[in-house]
Amino acid sequence: MTTIAYFILAHAHPEQISRLVQQLNTPHSRFYIHIDANTPDAIFTALQSQLSALENIHFIERQACRWGGFSLVDASLRLMAAANKDGFDWGVLLSGQDYPIHSNQYIEETLARSPYLGLIDIKPAPEFDIAYRYRAWYFEALNGTRLNKALQKIQRLSRKVGIERALPAPISQVYAGSQWWTLSHTACQTVLDFVAKQPQVVDFFRHTLIPDEMFFQTILMNSPLAEQLSSDARRYLEWDEGAWSPLLLKPENISQLRDSKALFARKFAADSATTQALINLHRQ
Repeated sequence: MTTIAYFILAHAHPEQISRLVQQLNTPHSRFYIHIDANTPDAIFTALQSQLSALENIHFIERQACRWGGFSLVDASLRLMAAANKDGFDWGVLLSGQDYPIHSNQYIEETLARSPYLGLIDIKPAPEFDIAYRYRAWYFEALNGTRLNKALQKIQRLSRKVGIERALPAPISQVYAGSQWWTLSHTACQTVLDFVAKQPQVVDFFRHTLIPDEMFFQTILMNSPLAEQLSSDARRYLEWDEGAWSPLLLKPENISQLRDSKALFARKFAADSATTQALINLHRQ
């Protein structure tokens, strides 16, 4: 029996989130959900109502999340810590716009047989071209303000003369990749222990742009588990070159999804016909 803890970060569309949870619900699954505090209370209440019949649902305290800020990492860590109190074999980070490609049995068996301790998209920082994100200071609270634009301009000039942030010990190299991962309990415990023992690393990423695409990769690749990770996160996404966000999947993607070895796909519109087609596939 493989126990899976699903960590869900969401901010809208309670029907879509409920559909995701209902599909993944098994006797071996638990759900730990964070709803952005910027989301209207009515949406949060509607989701709680739709999932009220399930006993394996845990909503953690809501906090405001901003794109590009550490608040998304913090919410993910709090989901992980909440699940850790109950125990699990694998933790899966999902957004409300994700959906499983294959059956729950397939997902459970795949994870149970996995020779790895984590399935997480990992690239060295130079390959991902993100040095500008962590070599400069970023303040989430200033996002979108004139002061932030002025600060970034000053820092671009300072970097040209060699003045930039240094990596905190014991981090020797930054790694990056997609925000969405599947980690064993051992890997999650390693992250939580690292965070507790190395607060200077947390402080560093707290002032880093888009840390959710670096934080977990960097910690795990600077840990004893580095050789036991797969850089194949088993997620299906479609991208336009240079885009900051994956494309919405459409019904014409169903054949690729059906044949994919990925476990989950993103992203889907709230009323997506593609999601309904996947639901129909699961029922066959």
